[in-house]
Amino acid sequence: MKKIDAKSAKSTPSIASSTDKNAEASFNMSAQEISLDVLLEKYAKGDESTIADVQMRVATALAAVESPKQQSHFQAQFLWAQEQGFVPAGRINSAAGMDLRATLINCFVQPVGDSVSNSTLGKPGIYTALGEAAETMRRGGGVGYDFSTIRPKDALVRGTQSRASGPVSFMQVFNASCSTVESAGARRGAQMGVMRGDHPDIWEFIRSKDKGDLSNFNISIGVTDAFMQAVVDDADYQLVHAAEPSAEKKAAGAFLREDGLWVYETLRARALWDAVMRSTYDHAEPGILFLSRMNAENNLSYCETIEATNPCVTADTWVATAEGPKQVNTLIGKAFVAIINGQEFLSGEKGFFPTGSKKLVRVKTQQGYAIKLTHDHLLCRVKKLTRYRQETEWVKAAELCKDDEILLNNHRAFLGWEGCYTENQGYLLGLLLGDGTIKEEGAVLSVWDKEIVQSANGAPTFPRNGIMASAENAMKELKTRADFKGFFEVPGRNEFRLKSAALRDLAAELGMRAGAKKITDAVEHTSSAFYAGFLRGLFDADGSVQGSQEKGLSIRLTQADENTLQRVQRMLLRLGVASTIYKNRKGAQVQPRLMPDGKGGKALYIVQVLHELCITGDNMAVFAERIGFADEKKSAALTKGLNNYQRQLNRERFTATVESLHEESEEPVFDVQIPGINAFDANGFFAHNCGEQPLPDYGCCCLGSINLTRFVKHAFNEKAEFDFQKFISVVTVAIRMLDNVLDATAWPLPQQQAEAISKRRIGLGFLGLGSALVMLGLRYDSDAARDFAAQVSETMRDAAYAASLALAQEKDRFPLFDSKKYLAGPFAQRLPKSLRTQIAKHGLRNSHLLSIAPTGTITLAFADNASNGIEPAFSWVYLRKKRTADGSTKTYEVADHAWRLYREMGNDVSDDQRLPAAFVTALNMSANDHMQMLKVVQPFIDSSISKTVNVPEDYPYENFQDLYLDAWRAGLKGLATYRPNQVLGSVLSVGGSSNPASPATPAPTVANDDLLRKQFDGRPFGDLESVTSKVQYMTYEGKKTVYLTVSFIHIQGMVNGELVTIERPFEFFMPAGQKNDGQQWISASMRLLSMAARSGGSIAKALADMREVVWDKGAVRCGMLTKVDGSQAPLFHESEVAAIGYSLQRILMKRGFLDASGNQIPLAVLAEKYKNKSFAYGMDDLAYDNESAPVIPDATGKKCPDCGAYALQKIDGCSRCVSCGYIGACG
Repeated sequence: MKKIDAKSAKSTPSIASSTDKNAEASFNMSAQEISLDVLLEKYAKGDESTIADVQMRVATALAAVESPKQQSHFQAQFLWAQEQGFVPAGRINSAAGMDLRATLINCFVQPVGDSVSNSTLGKPGIYTALGEAAETMRRGGGVGYDFSTIRPKDALVRGTQSRASGPVSFMQVFNASCSTVESAGARRGAQMGVMRGDHPDIWEFIRSKDKGDLSNFNISIGVTDAFMQAVVDDADYQLVHAAEPSAEKKAAGAFLREDGLWVYETLRARALWDAVMRSTYDHAEPGILFLSRMNAENNLSYCETIEATNPCVTADTWVATAEGPKQVNTLIGKAFVAIINGQEFLSGEKGFFPTGSKKLVRVKTQQGYAIKLTHDHLLCRVKKLTRYRQETEWVKAAELCKDDEILLNNHRAFLGWEGCYTENQGYLLGLLLGDGTIKEEGAVLSVWDKEIVQSANGAPTFPRNGIMASAENAMKELKTRADFKGFFEVPGRNEFRLKSAALRDLAAELGMRAGAKKITDAVEHTSSAFYAGFLRGLFDADGSVQGSQEKGLSIRLTQADENTLQRVQRMLLRLGVASTIYKNRKGAQVQPRLMPDGKGGKALYIVQVLHELCITGDNMAVFAERIGFADEKKSAALTKGLNNYQRQLNRERFTATVESLHEESEEPVFDVQIPGINAFDANGFFAHNCGEQPLPDYGCCCLGSINLTRFVKHAFNEKAEFDFQKFISVVTVAIRMLDNVLDATAWPLPQQQAEAISKRRIGLGFLGLGSALVMLGLRYDSDAARDFAAQVSETMRDAAYAASLALAQEKDRFPLFDSKKYLAGPFAQRLPKSLRTQIAKHGLRNSHLLSIAPTGTITLAFADNASNGIEPAFSWVYLRKKRTADGSTKTYEVADHAWRLYREMGNDVSDDQRLPAAFVTALNMSANDHMQMLKVVQPFIDSSISKTVNVPEDYPYENFQDLYLDAWRAGLKGLATYRPNQVLGSVLSVGGSSNPASPATPAPTVANDDLLRKQFDGRPFGDLESVTSKVQYMTYEGKKTVYLTVSFIHIQGMVNGELVTIERPFEFFMPAGQKNDGQQWISASMRLLSMAARSGGSIAKALADMREVVWDKGAVRCGMLTKVDGSQAPLFHESEVAAIGYSLQRILMKRGFLDASGNQIPLAVLAEKYKNKSFAYGMDDLAYDNESAPVIPDATGKKCPDCGAYALQKIDGCSRCVSCGYIGACG
């Protein structure tokens, strides 16, 4: 592609190109030192040294997306737009056109699920999300998270009957990771953390940065209109979550609400709000997001929030409930407890409710599972499946394709349900279905066993095999005649029979009768105990164990009736056993075949078409545990086959493969609300309900800004005006450039690319509003200034939407565009009618087009420090701290562009008091004035505006406290504030004089170096002193031995005026294999500890948090508790990670870095220890050489506060630990 000669552009860092006198003055101004430094450090690549060089590279890279014949044309257009004032976002200027796999996108949304390692409801597990976020930041993107999904502190962890540590503890892990991930293009990792205002941990979240923790996060809370109204009314408000609280929380008053959410705490909304405002006043966080307004104004509300299409299922659909399987027709108008993936969720108070009659589609899978539902009903589809991860997404049933994998419910964690009929009754009916007949006089069970026949030889008594013994034992529950004697031999047939009228009557109660011996709805409505017995009896009669590890071991059940196998398949799945049905195993047509006649000969029989249900992988082990065989031979064959496996059984992923979709006729349909999870088990499938769908995960911000100062003509003059025509032209080209970015960029994750391409969101905004207003003679806090800002915003909106409309006609509309729904949105309704008419006809290229973002470094590098985004100038001349390559900071004196231009035009700037009235800074106006500017601009911006209300340190709290409330009343989407404070300090500080010739006042020196918080970008050269300890612990699998290594670094610095040295942990290492999730989890934890150590994080807190980590595999025994009398008892931990955390604490205690309680030793004491070389080495209390039996995860009581065992029981009126002897409260 032919390049435009870059020399045709100005080769100096220019900031204007129009021809009026003020532009010429601007053109001749020398660049500020900080502007040159920022340009060269962050944006210029290779031999680039000027703004023009960078602009040429960007224009060339984005034009490369166009067709070859048009590339030169658009290269010239894109270069022109940049020369006129369009400034692409930092990532674009930094990485476009470079041979890097760095992203051109500034920020991404990273979903986080409520699981350590597994995907939940389409959201990746916490540590998976951590890895994805690290990859995104490594490629140069910033990351935002909503941590509201993570269960709160003190929520129940069912596997161990322990308590969760809460989302803030995991935020510390993300914070440490961000510290050590070096972003591409010299950009440090940036993170935003959000939590909903009704999350039970919102108090802890608000206070999480009180002491400067979470330094790599900006935090905001998301609140609804309901919460804000409660603040206004001074009403009570409930903190809720879908996760069940611990027993202690329930005892303290937590309860289950009708909508299925657990209420952890009820409080005055105003009390929480006051805490938010006080925290914001004290240290500028949290910011506020008004969720209701954001959802209402969202252009894609029809596919990103609530979709009022009421997806529905038919009345005969089976639903898993806590009372057992129920059909929809039995749950209409009744609240119930749904079972989803083995966990309980309360439905809405109306249960299922009718939604009319609708056309249906039947989804059939290759495994045999099937369901009828409406076309728009969402099922959970697997996007990506690896050995360790499963990523899912919601998709409409009618949009499923052949070979799609869809999710089934995994109920292995569900312990069962009460209900009618017993296990013995189930066993008898299972045998009857398999090898029995029903006659008028009674039901007959038949058992064939040649070996028993030979030993019986006509004798009145004979040995019973397992089936016969189990059946006769089960018959004891039935009312039989006095002369009932059990099985009797049928001479000459190798057969034994049992006849019973009572068994016939039992079968009749469940709908089984002569000529209709089949599984009925009544059979599926029984208890889980009946299920186990029934399936055992059926598999004893008609099942088999086939194959070996080499040829494939399986449990099989053969039947002529496919419906029977489908019902058996559903029953198995409810017990945690997945299976596959193979149809027509011996041909698809009925045919005659010679078969044994039971008399020693053969006869011709008509053989029906046969189908087979097959159980494989780890489902066989679950079958053996929960169902099993009474038949000794089959039981022995299964036990032998499982024991002979040299490797782990294949793990069941609980997915089914779509085979076909079939249109069905119209039927009455029903829906349900399951708050907190918005899903239910429908015929075994993981199905969505009519509740709110989540906002888009993996979304991104493709940003760029237009420098408004470049369109001001005749600045500081009565004839000053804004060139709207040129502004419209630049907007038009900028929209095309940003749209091209989506095709030119590298994507850190495929999910991000898929999300972006489906909606093609971009965000064009402006910068320099404050400076432009000064140049036009308008005070930022005046009505005239707000009118001008609204006019600019409206012009930008209309020009941007017109440009996207033209692109849709040229390149196609964005894939999720729905004309009717899109134009029904509040924002689209405010567009000019002529534009809406054209959009209805042709669509749009982009779902969202506008966003006013912060523009800090691009403003410095490309706009001569024009004011940031929508903000006014912070100060006309100020000092700015900038991080340098070696990790230190350098202070620059920086001047505002409008102020510099005013001086360059020959005006006196020596005294701020003599400047024109339009020269008003952020600190010279009220907080309300800041908010009012946002209020007039917001209606014209379809996405978000980054607005920070800057106030001076002495700004009165009484003038500040209602700022967020006023913002909500004004209909804004969100707001942030900044007031200089002791926690955060100040990045910008106003100098002592507005005259740059005046020397800056030197900053006070810091008395002590904080050696515990010093950061290191990498490992130093040479050797590090290390300690390696052998540690043994016991899990449910048995004894494990690991070697833990901690490396230490020696750091020098000034403490109390003296040069001292301390020793600090620098790296943590454990050579663990990657054979299971636990070891991967440990390895990840060790890496994160090393990140925290290098970044100056609190090792004491990190290890304390590790000790709170729980898993669902039972207690881990590690270490010993020394009691007062000198005797010892074992210590128990909630997980392997917690045990490793304890062991590392012990190592650092011995080393003298932590005290006996695990707290940080003071800096002065560490310095004295190093001076005296008083270190201890090795561990002597972490071994279990004489034990090898695994820890059985049997929680027999509450958790002991001393040893950690779940062994606290009430003995003689006192709480006593049966493991360590601890005695608690009595009475």
